[in-house]
Amino acid sequence: MTVGKSVAAFTLVGSIGLLLAIQGIASGYNENSVILRLWNATFASVTGTTNYQIKISVNYSLSDPSLGGQKINAVMKVHGPNGAVLKTSSFPEGFSVNNSGTTQLLTNIPKLLSGNLSTEVYFTTLNKSSVISNTIKTLPHFENITTPESVPTITNIT
Repeated sequence: MTVGKSVAAFTLVGSIGLLLAIQGIASGYNENSVILRLWNATFASVTGTTNYQIKISVNYSLSDPSLGGQKINAVMKVHGPNGAVLKTSSFPEGFSVNNSGTTQLLTNIPKLLSGNLSTEVYFTTLNKSSVISNTIKTLPHFENITTPESVPTITNIT
C-alpha cells in the first residue's frame, strides 16, 4: 500500500470513528431510557390571530441515570382527523435533563385545521435520530369550539 492510500484509509477510518463518537453519545439509550407521563394538555385561541395554540406538558423521569445532565430533544406531532401529520415541533437546540422534571411543548395550528386533532409527544436523542422514551398520545375532540369555556383541558393524567 502506498503512503497516499494509507493516509486516505486512516483519514476515512478516523472520520468514521469521529462521526460515530459524536452521534453515538446517546446511542446506548432506548425507548425505556426516559419515562413520560402527561401532566396537562390545553388548546386555546391565540389573541389577535387566526390560530389555536396546542400546549402539552409532560413529566419525565430518567430510568437511565447516565442521561442526567445530557442534552436531548422532545418532539410533538399534531395529527389531523385522518391521522396525517399536520405539524411537527421540537426544541431547536434541545434541552438538558435532570433525573426528573417537566417539559412543555407548544405549537400553533390555524383555526381552519383545528377539528379532531390528536397529538403525540416523545423524547429523542439531541439530533432526533433515536426515540428514547415512551410516547404520550392525546386525542382531544376540538370540533365546534365557540367559546373559551368549551376549550377542553386534560390535567394530571397518569
